Amino acid sequence: MVAAKWPLRGAGNRVRSFPLKRKLCVALLVVVFAVVGVSAQTIQPKPLIPPNALNVRVVLFGHSWIYLMRGFQPWAFPNIPSQHILINGFSGYTCAQLLPLVSSEVPASTDAVFIMAATNDVARHVPLAQHMACMESMINELIAENPHMLIELSNVPPFCQESLPVYGDLRSAIASYNSAYATFPQLYPNNVVMVDMWTPMVQTDGFGLSNMFISDGAHFGPNGQDVVMGVIRDGLYAGLAAPR
Repeated sequence: MVAAKWPLRGAGNRVRSFPLKRKLCVALLVVVFAVVGVSAQTIQPKPLIPPNALNVRVVLFGHSWIYLMRGFQPWAFPNIPSQHILINGFSGYTCAQLLPLVSSEVPASTDAVFIMAATNDVARHVPLAQHMACMESMINELIAENPHMLIELSNVPPFCQESLPVYGDLRSAIASYNSAYATFPQLYPNNVVMVDMWTPMVQTDGFGLSNMFISDGAHFGPNGQDVVMGVIRDGLYAGLAAPR
């Protein structure tokens, strides 16, 4: 009979201890949720909005890719009034053809300019040294206009295989141009920032992702415009927000 009481007493002790254990568990969970909540509030990213967004003046300047961006201002650059964003693109133009237009197309009041000026030089086999000299002249002219201007340079996006019959295989030339472009921020550390347009649009063999381009394999299409404008927007907003 005595031995039979042990399981009952043990069971009774366990039953009496449940409310205390539940209270401890609830208390621990409250503490955990509180800590997680504080951590989430601490690490939650803030929207990327450039300082003085309502007053910022931006210019997109360059070849046909820029021309194709006309009308994209409202959705591509939220937080900046559309009338403060100029899109000045010239189809087929090389750096040498764009250079004389700099002073008229990029006003001195510009806070930030995004430039795409290399693709046609690559397609026309302009020597790299000649193109780089042209770009340095362009950058120097912009800085002379406004020493505080943010100058964002796009590297050369890839060409797709569909472009081979017209342009040939430009992968090696693009790699050389893009490697040289990486030196511009070192030459102009107070003004120039590189924007990588090649990486998000290239496949593993070095050709462009066909689904992001139109049939000519050289210009972005409807499936690529969100990527293109997202890269430009993020670069501009981050550059405008950075201390210089």
